[in-house]
Amino acid sequence: MNPQMKLPDAVICLAAGMSQLIVIRKAKELGFAVISVDRNPNAPGFAESDKRINLSTYDSKPILAEIKKLQTRFNIVGVINRSSGPPVITNAEICRALGLPGISIESARCILNKAELLSMCASKKLLTPTCFSLSSIDENDISRIGIPCVIKPSVSLVGKSGVTVVKNKAAIADAFEKAKKASLTGVVNIEEFVPGRDVVLMAIVSEGTVFPITLLDEINGCDEAGVTRGMGFAIPSVMSGAREEELILTLAQRIVDIFGLRTTSFLMSCRCEKGGTPKLIEIHLDLGGDLIFDELIPASTDFDVLGYYLKVLAGQKLQPVKPSFSPTAVLYEKGEGLIRGRSFKIISYDSRESLEEEITRRLNTAGF
Repeated sequence: MNPQMKLPDAVICLAAGMSQLIVIRKAKELGFAVISVDRNPNAPGFAESDKRINLSTYDSKPILAEIKKLQTRFNIVGVINRSSGPPVITNAEICRALGLPGISIESARCILNKAELLSMCASKKLLTPTCFSLSSIDENDISRIGIPCVIKPSVSLVGKSGVTVVKNKAAIADAFEKAKKASLTGVVNIEEFVPGRDVVLMAIVSEGTVFPITLLDEINGCDEAGVTRGMGFAIPSVMSGAREEELILTLAQRIVDIFGLRTTSFLMSCRCEKGGTPKLIEIHLDLGGDLIFDELIPASTDFDVLGYYLKVLAGQKLQPVKPSFSPTAVLYEKGEGLIRGRSFKIISYDSRESLEEEITRRLNTAGF
């Protein structure tokens, strides 16, 4: 290659399955070459990528060995990850090795483990549910668990899988087993139950500063046994523009400062009552799924949110934005496994109040 020739800017996409197609296509639209990594040799995203690496996204070392062979062909500027769990750590390890915008490996590991995250934040005087972790449970453990509580996997891959709101002692053992089966590590968290609604801050962190995009309301159902099911998301949140939003943004920046996060996707879930103070529940450092980028955002705004994210993750210095969103919700049909495999509905209204009424009606109809 001519040494004077400029190498094409490229992003690494961790995974190349159906969920990653939208990311790969957007990166190509923005002018980036795409290097995709997936253990499935028939991953559909490979056909639309400039280079395929047929390896697991759970281990960075072999990936880096392959990437180093490509550095004479591509100017690698960023890593894009839409998957929760171990790929978050792989993302951090690749960014560190290549000197790309990202976060520390230590922060990625801590935030990925919900119990460690809550413990760290509580030590810094941030409001969190009380939480402890167990890999097995006996009668002594059950006797010291307060009711109501939330029992969930410490690290999981699929949304609300294995999450139960427990309202009596007799249900603890069964809820624990459900959570353990859904846990990547076999560790289960026992958390204080916090009243209120689930509000998610959708943001991106650029050079240590939180750039908020919007607040989302997570729509969850809970059956008589306390088993929780993710049923959708609504945008904007009923708390958007209110005092609670300012408190959530302040909390987010505190967390970014505590963990020294530099450049990353940032989804922060809180529980909050109207007029109350938000408590941190969990953080995701991936782009996320749940049809938010695929269906909800395109139905509610003309602003290219995904394109904005990819530019920041590729190291571009952009100004904060404040997109406008029309009241919209995505509601999932019942089913197991990934949301993408289920039917869904998009509903829109002129006001957030009307949208809220329709969501409530549908939740009641569904039996929750």
